[in-house]
This record gives sequence, C-alpha cells and structure tokens, in this order.
Amino acid sequence: MTDQARTDAERAERKAAQRQAWNDAHPTYYADYQERNREHIRKTNRERERQRAQRERDEKERRRRGIERAKEWAQEHPEERQQARERYKQKHPEAHKQAQREYYYRNREAIAERRRARDATDPQKANEARRRAAARARAAGRVSDWSPSPSQRESYRQRENEARRFSRRRARAGLPDRRLHRVLAAERRHNAAAADAFFTRKRSRDEIARIREQDAPTPPELVHAMQRQSEDLRAVREVLAMADAYFTDHELELRARVAEISRTRFRAGLLPLDVYTEPRRRALEVASTGYLRPSAVSPTSSIAVFQWLTSDLAERAPDILL
Repeated sequence: MTDQARTDAERAERKAAQRQAWNDAHPTYYADYQERNREHIRKTNRERERQRAQRERDEKERRRRGIERAKEWAQEHPEERQQARERYKQKHPEAHKQAQREYYYRNREAIAERRRARDATDPQKANEARRRAAARARAAGRVSDWSPSPSQRESYRQRENEARRFSRRRARAGLPDRRLHRVLAAERRHNAAAADAFFTRKRSRDEIARIREQDAPTPPELVHAMQRQSEDLRAVREVLAMADAYFTDHELELRARVAEISRTRFRAGLLPLDVYTEPRRRALEVASTGYLRPSAVSPTSSIAVFQWLTSDLAERAPDILL
C-alpha cells in the first residue's frame, strides 16, 4: 500500500469514527429531523419519483422510435438488412444463438400459438413437413437422445397385449370393435376451429326459416324405441345390482362349479370354460330369471353388462387350476 492510499484509508477511518461518535451523542436527531420536515421530505421524494418516471418514459419512447426507424429501414432495404444479419451472425455466432434463445423464451406462447394456427390451416401440409424433417434427421444420423427404459418397454408391451386380448373378448362376446382412432394434434385443432366457426356463425333469416321448416314432430316409432331403450337400461341396472349381490354371496360356489365343468370338458377333449367371466355369467342368469325380455340383459346386450362380466379380468390371477 502506498503512502497516499494509507493516508486516505486513515482519513476515512477517522471520519467514520467521528460520524459514529456524533450519532451516538445524538440518537434522536434523524427521527426529529424527519418529523420536523415530513412534508418537505415527501414533496422532495414525489418530485424525484416524477423525474425518474419521466426519464423512464423518455427512454422507452426513444427506444420505440429507434425500433420504428429500424423497421422502416428494413422494409425499404430488405437485401441490405439480410446482408447485415448474415454479417452479424458470422461475426457473433454465439451472441446470435443466445439472442434467438432469449427471444424464443420471451415469446414462447405466441410462437406456439402461431405454429398451431399455421398447422390448423393445413394439417396435411404440417404432417408432411414433420415427416420430411424426421427423414432428414435419420439421413443425417441424428437420433433422439431419449429411448424407453426396459421397464417402459415391458409396460408398452403389456398394454398392447391387453388391448389385443380385450379386442378378442369383445369379438367373442359379439360386440363391435372400437371405432375410435387417433388424430394428430394439428388435425384436432383444425376440426375444432371448423366446428367453432360452424356453430358460432350468425345465421341469416332464410337459413333460420329453412331450419324451422325442417322441424317436425318426432315419429311415434322413434319415441317408442327410445322408451323401450330406457326401460331396457333401467332393467339392466336393476338386474346387474341383483347379480352383483348374488355373485358376492355365492362366488366360491360358482367358481367351484365352473372349475368342475371345465375339468370335465378338458378331459373330454373340449375347450374349458372361461374361469373369469363364466361365474359372473351364471350369476347374471340367476338374477335375470323370470324377466320378460331376457335379451335386454344378455351378455351381448350392452357395454354395461360386458364390463360387469369382465371386471375380474384386471386381476389376472385365477385361483382355480385345471
């Protein structure tokens, strides 16, 4: 440390000690000063805050005018703007990438919304663009860093096997296959936008009159069919409640009987009964005995009956062996 620096340090320490001694001798000076000059202090603070806010507004306006001038220049000189961007990108590659990342994170929602709107306009074009990008990545040798773990692969395999088994059981029960199919997100957004546009569009007087002319009383046969279907659904709920109670009380007897019949059929060279659904089917027969329309609660009458019959399949652990 030089002599001048040592002298400055000593002078600073001496002033700090003097200031501390004066504060200790006058502990209420600052509080008394603020109490005597409260209005003046508030007025000074307000004026200082007004000046600071004005400086911020002036700076924001200056930036806005600069941005507007840059935009106007870019529109008038597109080639020079592109050349300037390329020169900056080559001279400052890391700064350019960082600026792109920062812009993306600042406007992530707006960018995603623009992409969804663009994909919804032409979902087929968006799907083709994704396929081409995936093909280019494979040709360039770029692969995703993520890959499923062995436990995930096993879970996917079990899920696919269960879906196939469920489809076969539906076919054996006489129920149709699932008609649902997967739709990509862009196509879903396109369909949703088209539906919103159709249902929110204001109808003209001619269209409203034509729609009202189409209104007609429901045919009696449709009303009768709806009433019959409602009665069937009500009966199904009642019969399933009785069948569930009967199955709970006689589960062991039903399973033992089914196992005995399955052994006999197996020895005779026939296929055994389904140890999961057959006990519940027999409980359903007992509960539906005497019902006027047996077809309403048959194993193939409704999805509710089918789900009740197959509710034990999730356990996958038969307790009776052939």
